[in-house]
Amino acid sequence: MKKLNLQLFAEPALPKNPITPEINYETEAFINTAPDGDSATWESLANLTTNMAQALNEVLQQLTYYADKGWGSTEVTGAQLTLTLTGSVKPGDAACDYILSDEVMFGLGAARKTHLKLQKGTKIIIWPVTLANITPAYGDANTINSLTVTIHGNGRPAIGADAA
Repeated sequence: MKKLNLQLFAEPALPKNPITPEINYETEAFINTAPDGDSATWESLANLTTNMAQALNEVLQQLTYYADKGWGSTEVTGAQLTLTLTGSVKPGDAACDYILSDEVMFGLGAARKTHLKLQKGTKIIIWPVTLANITPAYGDANTINSLTVTIHGNGRPAIGADAA
């Protein structure tokens, strides 16, 4: 009698799925549209945002010590978190209307200061910010009016978690 290798007919091992990368829309940004109030009025920036780019803008101190025989060292001595949002002008959207209001867009100093909240899952980052480079792009007659705004952090952000 001929011996058969029954393993050839068995179900193969279950392959592992790859690790799912983080998806950008899982982080949502909110702007405080009442910065002078006793409490924040958070409006989502999601309806107008198509891209968010974060930069830490680190301040570096680079020194070469005699003991290191010419080799340098770097210390991070400061930072300013910035977030550049690009998207579309959407009249009637509370966040968009706030950013493009005459008081904010054409205002200086305190008129440009508010708060930003970033939330991903239960993690929340809130920090006082200055809105800079508010730019509705206009452009070709048959295209959507684009919007760019750079949000500059003022000091260290508060990092916490949503109690819900």
